Amino acid sequence: MICAICGAPSIFGHRGYLQDKTAVVYPGMEDELKGANVVFDSVVKDGNIITSRGMGTAIDFAGEIIATLLDEETKDALLKGIVYTS
Repeated sequence: MICAICGAPSIFGHRGYLQDKTAVVYPGMEDELKGANVVFDSVVKDGNIITSRGMGTAIDFAGEIIATLLDEETKDALLKGIVYTS
């Protein structure tokens, strides 16, 4: 699994990792996601790649990583513990 947030998903695009994958990046950098199906969600998981748009999406990004590595129940418990609502 590889994960990137903010402008960092652009590196995945330049390395060819996003070919035929859905991904997001910091607003205005969409052209850097070479080969990707670019969307504007806060977080996207496509196969073994998780991307997110920026600091404002960091909690959702972390939640997706936790759900992928552990499970949805652990993610939900953690987000409830920090009083997070999306």
